[in-house]
Amino acid sequence: MAFTVFKNEKKLPLNELTLQLEEGGSKRSLPALHEKWSEPRVFTRYVPFPFKAGAVEEGPALEQWIAETGWFIKDLRWLLGLEHFRFWSTMVHNRGAIETVISFTQTAIPYYLAGVVRGAATVYPLYSEAHRLTIQVICRLVTQKESDQCWLAKEFLGDLLYRHYLVSVPLLVELLPVYGCADNKPLLTRLLQTVFKLQPKYVQDLSVAVKFLQETFKTIQRQIESDRIEGQVANAATLNDLAVYTLDCCTTLALLVELYPDCRPVCADLGLEQSISGFYDNTLVLLYKNVFTMDNESPYLTYLNAARRDLLAAFRAIVQLQLEKAREGGPNSLNPADKFLCILTECLSEPIFVRDYQRHYPLDEDLHELKQTVSGLDHFKLDFVASAYCGGEENGKLTNGHASSDSDAEEEDVVVPKEPAVARSDVELTPEQKVEADVRKVLDVLPHLGDGYVRKILKRYGDDPEQAIAAILEGNLPPDLAEADPAEPYIPPDVKDRFFVETGIERLNIYDGDELDVLTRDTVRGVIKRGKGMPGQPRNMREMLDDKSHVREMKTRTRYQEYQIVCDEYDDEYDDSFDAMADSESKKIRLTKEMRNALVDEEEEDEEGGGEEEGEFQPSKKPLDFCENPEVVRARYEERRRSKQQARGGGAGGPSGSGGGGGQQAPERDVVGKAKGQGQDKAVLQNRKHKNENKAAKGNHNRKAGATFKRNKGMIPS
Repeated sequence: MAFTVFKNEKKLPLNELTLQLEEGGSKRSLPALHEKWSEPRVFTRYVPFPFKAGAVEEGPALEQWIAETGWFIKDLRWLLGLEHFRFWSTMVHNRGAIETVISFTQTAIPYYLAGVVRGAATVYPLYSEAHRLTIQVICRLVTQKESDQCWLAKEFLGDLLYRHYLVSVPLLVELLPVYGCADNKPLLTRLLQTVFKLQPKYVQDLSVAVKFLQETFKTIQRQIESDRIEGQVANAATLNDLAVYTLDCCTTLALLVELYPDCRPVCADLGLEQSISGFYDNTLVLLYKNVFTMDNESPYLTYLNAARRDLLAAFRAIVQLQLEKAREGGPNSLNPADKFLCILTECLSEPIFVRDYQRHYPLDEDLHELKQTVSGLDHFKLDFVASAYCGGEENGKLTNGHASSDSDAEEEDVVVPKEPAVARSDVELTPEQKVEADVRKVLDVLPHLGDGYVRKILKRYGDDPEQAIAAILEGNLPPDLAEADPAEPYIPPDVKDRFFVETGIERLNIYDGDELDVLTRDTVRGVIKRGKGMPGQPRNMREMLDDKSHVREMKTRTRYQEYQIVCDEYDDEYDDSFDAMADSESKKIRLTKEMRNALVDEEEEDEEGGGEEEGEFQPSKKPLDFCENPEVVRARYEERRRSKQQARGGGAGGPSGSGGGGGQQAPERDVVGKAKGQGQDKAVLQNRKHKNENKAAKGNHNRKAGATFKRNKGMIPS
């Protein structure tokens, strides 16, 4: 492959330039950015050097690394030596070129571990050369104009980098811990600003990267808390890896907000301030304690201290954005100032973070400046933040906001104290809270001790943290405390046992003995609901429509309810004073023609009534009476039964002479007749008809009656 001498007399950008290609004796024009100009070269990936126990490991692995790193350096030099159009054609169309660059940024050691490399004479020259060439290749990728004839259009370059993943946000984030030393910070700042100006789409990717970093903090926190809850302590290797990983994440975040301040609004929108304070107070302190317990002289304790310093710097840079907006003044300065105070107020739940932040970045000047520059600010909130962070020092200037001068106090008729009114927590704290506060004071100085061990020492020295700390440091503890386990945890008293002693109820779960426990309480708060609906209410639509509550109300409101209570005090003798009155008031009802339900004839009246007038009967014989005499009903049904048996030709229901007369024998009914073909008598035919019509009296032939009964009851759809 050959081409004419590279000429760009018109000084066109690379995306508009065309070159002549000579191939097989013919010439043709091709764009300057084309696959034909790329070199089919196989690039060498970078691999990390053997590293163990904080030092470079000698041996065959190191010799192999030296050889491979030499080829890696040659590939980078070859890339930098290519012409402008060949360089870009190779980077775009040969994927191995950008992958070899990424292999170094992903596996290189961070800048805070560079001292390990400087101590190895065989490793440092090669590593430093690879370190220098990699950043040069990346800088050439983001360079828009190398000369008057070698340059690209700005929009085309941004789209080319973003579309072909030549530069990505993960690559930029990986550069921060590798090239984050003080000498390289100006270069990284210019590199980040150039990339985000070339392609605004990187801002969206940056938001995703910051959110991923926020989730990483939560992952580390869950790992530490899970080990603490399960009562397990990770081994030293795992804790050391977590310490290095934590420092890497904290350093990356601190460098990002320092070198590229425009990312601070993205961090503020994601609420990164609360994530930093929570991770600092809950995870870093516990991780430091675990590493210190394993080895109190571990070098990884220094890494954790550096991580704490980086987190404080990152938090300061993010909240500084609100201060800068508030300093601008104007009507829009109130919202940033109020947001600044809200962030500081939300962080008060993390006491260790608040204490360390105040030590490194005192808030006195910031709060005083807000008070002077921002009008309409809530001074009560300002005083509260100042009292919480500054610990009551020089807060007299901020007390009561406007009441800072004597003249204002006289006008408002308000008594202004010379010193800020600081609430004394010792008066309000319970004994258990006081002990816990004293334990925290000791653990802040000696975090490797256990809570239970510290409580024993404080109990011996009269709850005096200073004497307890002095005795521990001087080694003047009593023999029983000196021989105790320093890592002894504090096991609080079992609430279940205390509840059992007080109430006698064994609390097997959280619901035993509570205000809704129906097994131990006769009356409980609220309504115990079972099934659908509320108690006393209809459970479905059918019950609601079939409401008979008005009928029940009428029954309960009858006048008879007034007489249902009978006094228990009575005489044994029977009082018949009202019998005569009841007999005289009983009325007889004359039988009329309109009454159709008379069931007793005149003969029965003569036998039962005994001299009563014709056409008269007792009210109890009337079928429509409210309550008929059961004896009369039984006698009437017995008479019906006897009449039916006599009609069928049966006996009177008893032996001869016992039922008032002997019963007649049932006539024999011949249904067989003569043989077929000889003709049948009339009596046989009548007997057969009678038998067929009266089948229900014998056998199981009442199917029709049962079916009719079911249909009337709605069991069978009609």
